[in-house]
Amino acid sequence: MQTQGDIGPQVSVAQASRRAGTTADRWLVTWDLQNLGQHPLQLLAGRLPHSRFRSEERELAPLPYLSPGERARLEFSVACSDPPGTVVENAFLILRVLWQEELWRIFARLRVICDEHGGPQSMTEVVTVQRVGFSEALKSV
Repeated sequence: MQTQGDIGPQVSVAQASRRAGTTADRWLVTWDLQNLGQHPLQLLAGRLPHSRFRSEERELAPLPYLSPGERARLEFSVACSDPPGTVVENAFLILRVLWQEELWRIFARLRVICDEHGGPQSMTEVVTVQRVGFSEALKSV
């Protein structure tokens, strides 16, 4: 039987807004995150690694702390310069979090459509989690 501790952090991720950035290929994109689990979590850093929807990793300060049910908004300056109508598959918002005194990564897989102005509108397809360092633990067994 799985317990909450076996599953890892549970969050919802949805794009809340976007606005033009300081250059033609940059957009300020805001995501709404909600802690759906029964334990608090602390957001440490985030990045968007896709080559066509990209933001370097950024440490979050102050570190948002989410009690169960609480929400936070995170804004990233995202490089996206595709023409209107472009669909970017398999983009990710990757968050590094602290949950129950362990480091985890949250992977929100996104589908991004560039609107008539070339602005990105993302839809979250799935959210998965992975404990940081889990593969090293498997190698030593």
